[in-house]
Formats: sequence, structure tokens, C-alpha cells
Amino acid sequence: MPATSNTSPLIALTKTGRLRLLKELYGTVIVPPFVKGECVDKGKVIGAADAYEIEKGVQEGWIKVVALGKKSRTRARTLTERARIGQGEAEAIVLAKERRLLVILDDAEARAVARGLGVQHMGTVMVPYVAFVRRLISRQELVAILADLSRVLWISPTVIAEVLRMAQEGRK
Repeated sequence: MPATSNTSPLIALTKTGRLRLLKELYGTVIVPPFVKGECVDKGKVIGAADAYEIEKGVQEGWIKVVALGKKSRTRARTLTERARIGQGEAEAIVLAKERRLLVILDDAEARAVARGLGVQHMGTVMVPYVAFVRRLISRQELVAILADLSRVLWISPTVIAEVLRMAQEGRK
């Protein structure tokens, strides 16, 4: 089943060399145009290496840029006005709701909005956990990825400990 994402998870996974986990887990990642603009277009302007890696996923077709229709753009604009979330998060949430997809969000407010709308969601830190549960990576790789992610995202030590506890219990 495809997933949708906003800017932060794509960049974080790319910076840690783990963008391909999304392809392995979900096959396709759907992003709204704003997210592509933030990750690729603006990233290339500043010479960010991760922008080229994300663009490669778009060119290969497993990262799909999906335009929002007029009603969807209005819904996203309403979310940015009423909640304290960015346009990328709002568009990703709207796409996920309309297409009944999982959305990957790191912003706590955006996750609260998704929860309130009944949209299935998770943070970037859960991507390697899901890969571990599906036996795509080892426990050692899980620990290494979490360490790498904590260098590019702020992740509470409590969250990391909880993910590792879940991984330990999940593989008994």
C-alpha cells in the first residue's frame, strides 16, 4: 500500500542514506507538489545532496508527485489557517485522507490534526521500526538508523527507548 509524506521525513531519511526503506516498505510514496518543491526544487537551489536523491526517486517513478484538485487545495489551506501546520503537512494530510493512505509526519501538531481527521499516521522514527518488524533490517541496523535519524531530527530519547523496547518485544 502506498504512503504519503511531507518534507521532513523524506529529507531525514535521505540524509541518513535510508530513503529506499520507503520504497521497500510501501512501493510508492505520494507527495504533493509543495513537498516536491521544498525537497527537490529548493534543495537543488541551495545545493543539498538529498534533493538529488529524492529527485531520483521521482524520476524512477516510486515517488509520485500528485497534484491536489481545487477542493483539496481549499481543504489544505483551511488546515494551515486553523491549525499551526505548514502547507506541506496540510497537503500531505489531505492527500492521505482522500486516498486512505498512511501519512508520515514528524510535526506533533500535524500528527494531532491527522489524528483528529481519522488519518492513519506515524513519524519518521517508525519507518525503520516497521522495516525491522517486516524483517527488512536487523536489530543492529534499526539501532544504527535510529542513531542516524537522531542526528538529523530531534527525537526524544524516550521515543527511541520505546521503539527499541517494542522491537525487543516484537521479535521474542
